[in-house]
Amino acid sequence: MSGVAADPDAQLAMTAASAAAAGALRAGKHAPLFSLGDMQGRRLSLERLLGRGPVVLHFARGAWCSFGERDLASLAAHEREMARLGASAVAIVPCAGSLFDDAMPIRTLVDADMRVTRAFGLAFELPAALRPRYASLGYEPPVSRGRATWLVPIPATYLLDRDGAIALAYIDVDYRNGLDLRTFLTALGALRTREGAGRVTALREKRAPGGGG
Repeated sequence: MSGVAADPDAQLAMTAASAAAAGALRAGKHAPLFSLGDMQGRRLSLERLLGRGPVVLHFARGAWCSFGERDLASLAAHEREMARLGASAVAIVPCAGSLFDDAMPIRTLVDADMRVTRAFGLAFELPAALRPRYASLGYEPPVSRGRATWLVPIPATYLLDRDGAIALAYIDVDYRNGLDLRTFLTALGALRTREGAGRVTALREKRAPGGGG
């Protein structure tokens, strides 16, 4: 239960998001591969990121949402800690433009038609009653297959291991809640320890008599 004060519009949005979130990807599943452009149009693929190590993947609501911008700032503030633990941090937004475009140390990828967001099960149809308010905040309906859709991302953060498996998933339909990355840093440290132990075991087996090499 959120500790944020009750807001009828927020409650309506959360009710709509909850139905969609039931089908979102969770821990144990594999993340679908994708390739998206960043704010400058340079493309980056998940496959390339996984080739470097674990990935912290954050889905944000967009620049029109002050809560989403706050979470992006939190992610950026922890980038060095995540990098020290061997992980790449990437944010996915539905449209270009962010208060932190120039200062953010992490790559921000644009999912203009929300194809990737939908593949993760993180998109919901915005109730008609909320559309005027969201439009006044700067929300622009994404265009898919030539028509505008009133899809909005559900805030979510994933930790992916080198194989693309979801080691940890945090999905919160209450977008007002802050992003606490301490759990991800702990999980990332455990993942690094586990991968290190696996490499040591593989090396020992290779050096053992009959182990090949």
